[in-house]
Amino acid sequence: MRFDLLLLAALSLLVGSDQLPLSWFHSGGVLRILGITVSIFIGFRNTQAISRWWEARKLWGSIVNVSRNWHDNLSALLTRQQLKSRRGQHLLMVQVATVWQLNFELRNFWHRELMQLQGEVFAELKLANDTTLRDLGQVRARAIHSLYQDGWIDGWGRQQLMGVADSCIDAIGGLERIRNTPLPASYDVFVRLINWVFGCYLLVEIHSSDRTWASLVIAAAIFVCFLSAERIGAYVEGPFDADGSSFSLPLNAICLTISRNLLGQRFEHLLHHHSTDPVRWT
Repeated sequence: MRFDLLLLAALSLLVGSDQLPLSWFHSGGVLRILGITVSIFIGFRNTQAISRWWEARKLWGSIVNVSRNWHDNLSALLTRQQLKSRRGQHLLMVQVATVWQLNFELRNFWHRELMQLQGEVFAELKLANDTTLRDLGQVRARAIHSLYQDGWIDGWGRQQLMGVADSCIDAIGGLERIRNTPLPASYDVFVRLINWVFGCYLLVEIHSSDRTWASLVIAAAIFVCFLSAERIGAYVEGPFDADGSSFSLPLNAICLTISRNLLGQRFEHLLHHHSTDPVRWT
């Protein structure tokens, strides 16, 4: 918000220098109407933005649960030797590859270490590096069919595994919908513009009634509250921001949890560990 605050400081200095025709702004009714209007629009936009963020978080929670269900169902349907076999481990790797690929595609961004992890998982699965989420879904479906054909699972087991796969696809579809349908840009621009109109009018109106720097500071503080509320709504609206800001979901941490739950320490040397360094987001 540094540019917003710099602009606010410049406007405050301009108003305090009495260079504006303050007589144009003597209308408390207009200020009240603008304040109510801005509150309504900011409140509505923030409510929608937080709803999108919370829905995305719940869907990622579903991804975590589905991944654990995938592991538990395989453990129940396969013998210990089958699950530990190369084929059984590949079934677990498909889910791990799916969640990391979902992370990358939602953000359209990844770190080199994470791409190295995904590359090794793809190499184990004998898949190309440009494999997509849709491709991984088909790989899973063919793997379940192969288990049934080879007698590793019966028809009920196939139905169980496909139910878990379907739940994963539903959650992925919900996350892609959130990413692909943000709030209209024109609405964001309108809310931001009307907020600034209200802020400028507030500075001039309060200073014109009491020509002191104290009143100007109070007006600026009130506007900072409105400005912060508007900006928070804009930031929360993007739960998959590529920069991994404090307002976006901790997708790497979620994917790391899934990787460790399904594969243990197998790829520990490649995992992107949590760090308080802001350059290395989580």
